[in-house]
Amino acid sequence: MNEIVPTETEAIAEAFVPSFSDDNKKATYLSYLIANFAHRVACQLTPVSEKQVRRWKDADSNFANICGPGLPALRKEFASVFIDMQFTRNFHLVLQKDFRILYKDALGTELTDNEVKYLEKIRQHYTPQSLAMVKQLLGGGTVEQPFDFTKLTMTIKREQIEITQEVENARKVPKADDSGSSPGDVWG
Repeated sequence: MNEIVPTETEAIAEAFVPSFSDDNKKATYLSYLIANFAHRVACQLTPVSEKQVRRWKDADSNFANICGPGLPALRKEFASVFIDMQFTRNFHLVLQKDFRILYKDALGTELTDNEVKYLEKIRQHYTPQSLAMVKQLLGGGTVEQPFDFTKLTMTIKREQIEITQEVENARKVPKADDSGSSPGDVWG
C-alpha cells in the first residue's frame, strides 16, 4: 500500500481535521478540501473515489458536516494560521539576513556593494515604532481582537506618508508676503 506523504501545507491542514480511526484517508481527503482543493482534485490526490466519499458522508455525520457546512469556517481558520506561519517563517529568514550583514559590519569586515545597499535600506526599519509593530505582530492579537494584517499594512503606509509630509514641510521655507498676512492666513 502506498503511504501518502503530505506536503507542509497539507500537514498543517490535517491538524484541523479530527482523526478517523476507521480510515486515515478520510483525514487526508478533508485536509485537501480545507487547503482549498476542489472535491475532485482532493479525491485524486488522496487517492479515493468520489463514490467512496459519498459512502463516508452517508455513514458518518461528522465527516459530512466537515465536508459541507463546516468547511468554510475550517478553510478560513486554516488560511489564517497558514499565512501567519508562512509570514513568521519568512520574517525569521529576513531577520537572519539582517543579523549576518549587521554582524559583518560590526566586526569591521568589508561589505560588498550589495550588502552596503542592503544595510542602508534596513537601517530605516530599526526604529522604536518598528519594534512596537513587530511586537504587536508576534503577539498575534486575541480571540476578541485578532491580529489584522491589513490594519498593520495601513498603519505602516500612514506612518510613511506622515513622515514624508513632515520632511516635505520641513523643507518648505515660508516666503515673505507683501500683503502682510502670515503663511497660514488663508483669508489674508
